[in-house]
Amino acid sequence: MPEVVSAPFSVKAYPNPYSENFNLSLTTSGEGTVGVVVYDMTGKMIDQREVRPSDVSELQIGDRYPSGVYNVVVTQGNEVKTLRVIKR
Repeated sequence: MPEVVSAPFSVKAYPNPYSENFNLSLTTSGEGTVGVVVYDMTGKMIDQREVRPSDVSELQIGDRYPSGVYNVVVTQGNEVKTLRVIKR
């Protein structure tokens, strides 16, 4: 049985800290949709999106957020990554 080698699931937010908006850089071999949910530091959900993996890099997030710290949860299938971003 051939061994299936899949790319590791990883996500980076840049620029971070940001002043206008930030982008996500996604590495995945999965084809499933990618969920992006943003929470403020009180745990309140302030943004939620679902996109194809190929469209993640085109997302521009955070332009309407007040200055502060945000947790960005990126999911695809069973993979979950949480990033912390800071808006100046």
